[in-house]
Amino acid sequence: MNKKWLPLLLITVFLLAPAQTALAAPHTDVTNNRVEFDFPNTATFSATISADSEIASITLEYGNIQQTCGEVVAKSYPDFTPGKTVNVEWTWDMRQSGSLPPGATIWWRWIYTDSAGKESSTEIQTAAWLDDVHDWQTITSGDLRLHWYDNDKAFAQTMLDAGVEGLRRNKEQAGLTTDTPIDLYVYPNYDDMREAILYEPSWTGGMAFSEFNIFIMGVSQSDSAWDKNTVIHELTHILVGHLTFSCLGDVPTWLNEGLAMYSEGELDSGAQAQLDQAISSDTLLTVRSLNGGFSELPDKANLSYSQSYSITNFLIETYGQEKLTELLKALRDAKPVDDALLEIYGFDSDGLEDAWRKSVGAAPRAVSAQATAMPTPTFVPTYVPVAGIPLAVTPTPYAIPTSSSDGASAPEKKDDNTFLFLTVAMICICLTLLIVIGVAALVFFVRSKNKKAGNNG
Repeated sequence: MNKKWLPLLLITVFLLAPAQTALAAPHTDVTNNRVEFDFPNTATFSATISADSEIASITLEYGNIQQTCGEVVAKSYPDFTPGKTVNVEWTWDMRQSGSLPPGATIWWRWIYTDSAGKESSTEIQTAAWLDDVHDWQTITSGDLRLHWYDNDKAFAQTMLDAGVEGLRRNKEQAGLTTDTPIDLYVYPNYDDMREAILYEPSWTGGMAFSEFNIFIMGVSQSDSAWDKNTVIHELTHILVGHLTFSCLGDVPTWLNEGLAMYSEGELDSGAQAQLDQAISSDTLLTVRSLNGGFSELPDKANLSYSQSYSITNFLIETYGQEKLTELLKALRDAKPVDDALLEIYGFDSDGLEDAWRKSVGAAPRAVSAQATAMPTPTFVPTYVPVAGIPLAVTPTPYAIPTSSSDGASAPEKKDDNTFLFLTVAMICICLTLLIVIGVAALVFFVRSKNKKAGNNG
């Protein structure tokens, strides 16, 4: 789940890595040009700069490479002692700015001006944002590159094979492909993975960063099927994000997560049973409520994923993957979801819900007297939880609007009584104030008359 459209070179801010040093190529006036990472907390850029005249100003430009809607160049102005040769250093504190996904590419260059007005700059240098504490290894298959440590090559090959299968399924089932390499960083456990990214939920088991073509995951160490499904699930998010990258449009969460679930295969028995129960008890969530972030309540979150799978499955199985690809492209091109659905399928979100409910044997959609607000999606990396029902899904820490199936009842009589009580109380307070003011005025009047009478006497 993230932003989408024109893959331009983002030059934005972020870095990381433990006591790792990246040395830049020599420059005639610049030596010791490097960035040193204290993973995942800080990145320190440093260099020794020389000039024929005293150096008057130094600027550090830096950023990272990713999909973006335009160029954003970060700049810093480090302190230094003026001279013909100066040592300069600047530290970027990730604990304040947040961090990049492991494997992201960062870049930097120095721009400096001497007292004679001559401006010079170094060539742009790059470094991989990845720790050097672990013995990372890499295997590749086509456009997939899998990086891992603390596991054998047979394990890595199993995970890579899952990724290759995920690419095949997405191409055949949903028309999703990639034309750029995708990097998978597989950690041997969830703790190691969470330590590589600052300020993420403690339950995070996997994250996709489609703007970087990177995803990371921790290994369950007990459920190989879960691990392989996580690869396929998160890989799907990369492909969806790559196709639909846009600064104007967005993909509803039910479609993004539904595609990721669909690529894994059929629902497991537990998820299917929960969905069947919601259908029979008429406690399904509305399609409109699934446009935004899913609930952090486990039961509602898991139902959101199962229902999203079912809706997406209905669209693909009934109308074909070509139309679904058209829908994704229409959303990428900034068409509102209702307009895109009408153009491609001939119905809006409510019409989709009606058709889907009929297909699964659910009761007709409850029609509210008031229009249902369209929630605004929150763009966040997709997560895979490490606990709960074993689905490679993502209960995100954002609440969704209460759906019509929550059964909001009409206002009770006691609300009217409360209003009446407050009205009477306000009237009493106003009358009391008037009485107090009247008494004060009367006292003042009496005292004034007495005073005049005393003076006349």
